[in-house]
Amino acid sequence: MLFRSSFVTSISAVEPGLGSISPSGLQRGKDTEVTYSGGRLAAAQELLFYSPGLTVKKIEPVNDGAVKALVSVAPDCRMGIHAVRVRTATGISNLMTFTVGPFPDVPEVEPNTDFAKPQVIAINSTVTGVVENEDVDHFVVEAKKGERITAELEGLRLGRTFFDPYLAILNSARFELARSDDNALLNQDCLCSIVAPEDGKYVIQVRESAYGGDGNCVYRLHVGNYPRPTAVYPAGGRPGEQLTVKWIGDAGGEFTSQVTLPANVAGDHGLYAQDDRGISPSPNMVRVSALQNALEMEPNDAPAQASATGPAPLALNGIIEKPGDVDYFKFSAKKGEQYDIRCYARGTLRSPLDSVMSVLNAQGAGIAGNDDAVGPDSLIRFAVPADGEYLIAINDHLRQGGPNFVYRVEVAPVVPSLNMGLPERVQYVPHTISVARGNRAAFLASAGRVNWGGDLQVNFADLPAGIAFETLPMKANRSDVPVLFTAA
Repeated sequence: MLFRSSFVTSISAVEPGLGSISPSGLQRGKDTEVTYSGGRLAAAQELLFYSPGLTVKKIEPVNDGAVKALVSVAPDCRMGIHAVRVRTATGISNLMTFTVGPFPDVPEVEPNTDFAKPQVIAINSTVTGVVENEDVDHFVVEAKKGERITAELEGLRLGRTFFDPYLAILNSARFELARSDDNALLNQDCLCSIVAPEDGKYVIQVRESAYGGDGNCVYRLHVGNYPRPTAVYPAGGRPGEQLTVKWIGDAGGEFTSQVTLPANVAGDHGLYAQDDRGISPSPNMVRVSALQNALEMEPNDAPAQASATGPAPLALNGIIEKPGDVDYFKFSAKKGEQYDIRCYARGTLRSPLDSVMSVLNAQGAGIAGNDDAVGPDSLIRFAVPADGEYLIAINDHLRQGGPNFVYRVEVAPVVPSLNMGLPERVQYVPHTISVARGNRAAFLASAGRVNWGGDLQVNFADLPAGIAFETLPMKANRSDVPVLFTAA
């Protein structure tokens, strides 16, 4: 098979492009007319969503630069970030993100730069706005003493531009009650939550952290009296398991609830905090795996106090509760066994913890250690040298700590795995393939072999009628292979 560089050029000349979505978010249980703007959209035929709960009731191209659609959101649609592409007669657009939230949408109305003249909004509403250069937006709500006021902002998560937002809640005397720049739970986005100290008006302020901004700095601001914990403990369990979890970091105080983990999901999973006032607009992340849970038992600050667990494999759950805290766990293993010991904290759970992890023998002597193997999280490949008991120690890299420094350590057998992908033609633009009827399309499929080697045969099962493919064996010394699709 011969693949020429002209393939990329010819495809990009007719491929539709998506540049903006208005509004940039939708409300659960509602129908909303949405405008998708970009280029080469006159022949738009379909919206491609990547998660359930979203239905297109009507789609109508406006001109080459825009298409309108009536999108229906199911009452149980997952809240948070979603993705969409536009399919036209000539191809499939780039991917763009939007959000689904619990509240009705309120567009920002300028001018609202003056603190003394903020835009009035109702509690439990979502503001769609934009921060221009040196722009500061103000919104005001009324609250009773003891009522929770929570503001969560989606900015960088929308994926429009490198927007670093800043958020604050102020009282009517312009005293700052809470502020947020980068929050570990939301990566580089922000959240503020307070309990109103008195009856009155409270102003929510939004700006770019360095007073920058432009027309691409779009945000969605969820203002309500809903709970907004910053951590959940324990941070995972087994598929289908019912857990009693503690929600940590909410302005109204800690609380517990019963949750049931999905039976057919393994890996990362989002849990939504909920009480009689509402539901959080984005999830707290946990892990779902077949490993037996073990919880730390304080005090476990020294090897002699290590929390006893059981034989590996297993999952260890704990909190670095205060600055300088070190947690120790004890487990047993047999000679010749091999485990990947991975700490899930900053990367998956969005915990503030920057973990440092060590494996020690029963006497407390170090065997192996790691700081940042998976981003700021730790990973150790541990080959058990002899039958017996071993210790795992966890602490924060800067010796910090707090009630929301939650972590989960999975001691799992080393197993082979395979990561398949399609290399990007353009950086940050996910690869898609459009195969016109009576024509062909080619690409490279990539493979990352983990804990094994050997030849691969790439196959595509359950293709639509009329679609065929050709490919070659991927030899052990290669990580990609050409694939040719043909449409009848």
